[in-house]
Amino acid sequence: MTPHALIFSRTCNTADRRTIRWFECELIDDNGARRVRSQAFFSVGEAKSWALAQGYPVDDAGVQEAQ
Repeated sequence: MTPHALIFSRTCNTADRRTIRWFECELIDDNGARRVRSQAFFSVGEAKSWALAQGYPVDDAGVQEAQ
């Protein structure tokens, strides 16, 4: 399997009704998948750049809404 990454958008509503959105990466390789929750990115470009630096390329189909 070719190592790759998926990017998930996350959204949180605060008590004062603000909406905060960030992105998380899930790194996928022969050992399985792991979501990196310790890294929050505020743009898709920033998340893609970080994943690529880790050796996990992201294609445009790899950006998904988190459930």
